Amino acid sequence: MDNCIYDDCYCNNCEMEFLDLIDHLIMGIQHLESKAVYLRYLLSLYLSKWDGEMLRCDIFSDLSGGFSDKPAYQRYISVYHGGLDPMDGEAYTDFMWSLSRGEDCTGL
Repeated sequence: MDNCIYDDCYCNNCEMEFLDLIDHLIMGIQHLESKAVYLRYLLSLYLSKWDGEMLRCDIFSDLSGGFSDKPAYQRYISVYHGGLDPMDGEAYTDFMWSLSRGEDCTGL
């Protein structure tokens, strides 16, 4: 039963398929969040000084809320990232901060 991904299967192959799916979804979420932050920064340049400042102050609002309380996500970060949440990792956080200042859009 090691090759199935159906019904209530708990084989290792199925677990790895789901963890791989989660990994791809997280990469997609990170990409969309980075686009949102950078586009908010660009938009802030075209607004009045006050409105632009307010948008930049709120530039990270309404992004994904995180999944760290979900058991499947905990398993994913344990297997794929050695227990470190990729949504809170230093590289991703630094990249997002640079986008919020309009400094680095090469990863988009």
